[in-house]
Amino acid sequence: MRSADVLVTGEYYCDLIFAGLSGPPTLGAEQVARDFAVVPGGTYNIALALTRLGLDAHWAVDFGSDLFSGLVLEQAARDGLSPLLFNRLDKPLRRVTSVFSTGGDRGFLTYGDGAIVPPPADTLERVQPTWLLQTFRFEPEWLALMRAAKAGGAKLFADCRGGDFTLETPGVREFLGLLDVFSPNEDEAVALTGMQHPKKAAAQLAELVPIVAVKRGAGGALVSDQGRWIKVTAPEVAVKDTTGAGDTFNGGFLYGLCSGRCTEEAAELAVLTASLSVTDYGTLAAPTPGALKKFAAEHGREKLFLETAS
Repeated sequence: MRSADVLVTGEYYCDLIFAGLSGPPTLGAEQVARDFAVVPGGTYNIALALTRLGLDAHWAVDFGSDLFSGLVLEQAARDGLSPLLFNRLDKPLRRVTSVFSTGGDRGFLTYGDGAIVPPPADTLERVQPTWLLQTFRFEPEWLALMRAAKAGGAKLFADCRGGDFTLETPGVREFLGLLDVFSPNEDEAVALTGMQHPKKAAAQLAELVPIVAVKRGAGGALVSDQGRWIKVTAPEVAVKDTTGAGDTFNGGFLYGLCSGRCTEEAAELAVLTASLSVTDYGTLAAPTPGALKKFAAEHGREKLFLETAS
């Protein structure tokens, strides 16, 4: 008997978003942003997206005694995130990202204290999740957590991240082989596989993972489900900031799967959730089920919320 829908693991970040820029920053020149926001980031975005959508989600995360940890903890309380698995350390644990957003795209400057470590060994037993949403960590201690989750009956969902690794990096193939769903963006899929075309990259990843959902930004998503290809288009929206869109995509996908929908419907919900999220900074616009239902109806996809949806 599962007692929680999703266990989210991974680090927090505090995002400082500089928006309304004419272009990316350059050395020796000052740019004045037309807008600014301070919002939580990292896997907070996924935990928030899941919580907003009404799933029973718990986020296993370390916080420190520093200002940035405090800001994120305060926002977590306002957003109603479950604090059950929050671990407070008696030392600074600064994790900060400066985001420069030009509307259609963004760049990052990041700093983090210390190593990113898995949650305590008893975490899986405490929440008994249906899904483990695992960050792209393939070190031995993270792989051990994934194997334990799998042995306990949980399904595994993972995002990707940038980094100096490929399919041939030790641990990466084992990491992917443990997953039920993998959700990289196009650039990450290409970099990970070395293939030059996103669909070829997705096809190679689909040999390792049953469901591969490649995020394509304004282009929607390309999904392989046991070798069956699904293409989902994204509705046109006024883009304010794309930070966190991939995380809300993941939240929408899991919302679909946890509510008993098929892969195609889950992918459509994921694209709609991500599309809504880019209309404000970070995940401020991460939707509730009601907001998502309304947005779906506005774009001709009300069938996703019919009682007969499977």
